[in-house]
Amino acid sequence: MKEISVTVGTTRDTEALKQAARAHLWLPFTRGDEMEAEDGPTILVSGEGCRVVDADGRSYIDGIAALEAMVVGHGRTELVDVAAAQLQELAFLDVFRYASVPAIDLAERLAALAPGSLSRVHFTPGGAEAVEVALKLARRYFALRGEHTRQKVITRSGAFHGTTAGAMAADGNYWSTRTDDYEGPSSIRRIAAPPACPKCDFGKVSRHLACPHKIEELIVAERPETVAAVIVDPAATSIAVGVPPPSYLSELREICDRFGVLLVVDEIITGFGRTGRWFCCEHSDVVPDLMTVSKGLSSGYMPIGAAIVKDEIAAVFAGDPDGVFRHGHTYGAHPVACAVSLANIAILEREGLVESAEEMGSYLLERLRGLEHHPTFWDARGLGLLAGVELVADRSGRLFPDPGAFGTALRKRCKANGLITLPLHPGNVMFFAPPLTISRAEIDEMVEIFDRSLTETEQELAGFLG
Repeated sequence: MKEISVTVGTTRDTEALKQAARAHLWLPFTRGDEMEAEDGPTILVSGEGCRVVDADGRSYIDGIAALEAMVVGHGRTELVDVAAAQLQELAFLDVFRYASVPAIDLAERLAALAPGSLSRVHFTPGGAEAVEVALKLARRYFALRGEHTRQKVITRSGAFHGTTAGAMAADGNYWSTRTDDYEGPSSIRRIAAPPACPKCDFGKVSRHLACPHKIEELIVAERPETVAAVIVDPAATSIAVGVPPPSYLSELREICDRFGVLLVVDEIITGFGRTGRWFCCEHSDVVPDLMTVSKGLSSGYMPIGAAIVKDEIAAVFAGDPDGVFRHGHTYGAHPVACAVSLANIAILEREGLVESAEEMGSYLLERLRGLEHHPTFWDARGLGLLAGVELVADRSGRLFPDPGAFGTALRKRCKANGLITLPLHPGNVMFFAPPLTISRAEIDEMVEIFDRSLTETEQELAGFLG
């Protein structure tokens, strides 16, 4: 039998840890040889506010808040203390048959925060699982009403909703989850987004998003009586931070109502203050039929997600003898995760971080748009503390022959200079979603690092032009 050593923390040096990671740790979306080529993985060991520190003592501004999750920032000992207290009181229970006080309290709190009649909460271990719940609920809702043909779900090309089988099918063939060996359910229908060109083909919204009337056309083409739901990310993070005007979601709400189709809004990234509102759909005064949340719900301090459902939909399940929703997760409604999420929401309220996100987001966008002197700069767009900078080969808007290569090179340069960010598909849109606690001075520092890194990458521009 192998000898196994288990410690909290480690006395091993960084190189030994990297070697162990290369041999045994399988990171998502990462090939082992890529880690080795980059002398990685980078091992983060601590964090405070908007900064993280690696095993070699290097400090970075976390420009993406640990994949948009840590809205209240790193190093919140208050949340650690809440988790420890709940672990001592009730660490776990059979969530299929019993309820915990934290789960009840959190469901009640979410019902109060969510817009309109969104008030029934189904907890999950994370965001992708919440999307699975929403899509299953939508189809089952219609089956209980006798509308068994309503099985199709419409999604936008390029959208990302998670990597479980059902959620991945709704990803709209998102570039990083698309594989030749998985086509997904035949009930998924994708509406193509416009091509990446400087002018919007539809003349209304971001050039990366299909206008609502294109979704309407698809509903009609598929026949409304076969369509259960439309699912959208209201600020389309994965679709190059495609931020539509408020009218986009309002028009989509009207279309769904007209055809009796449920509207599912994925707020996993945009929820809990990220866009300057508790939920992004509030910018449009739209109440979806189902809403999925995760990430900012606990600020990543514990894994948790949820599908929040309108009362009117839940009532159909409650009033039917076969209304049991046959779906669940062992770690859904985990009492520790629920307790931490309640404390996390309290921090957001107490420190006014939702309002701060609106103010700091305007400042961040102003600073990013100040980078227009760069020859590769095309556009900076965003909503609250969710922003993207689009980069092109020249001022005509021509894309790089390999946008991903340029984005990867820029990401590495930013990291070397002390900034964590990432490129979004097709690779030439750099993403910013820092903790909501970020200050003006930290925004200045973040943009200065990005500015310098972009200059250094542009000096190698000929290599990216083919």
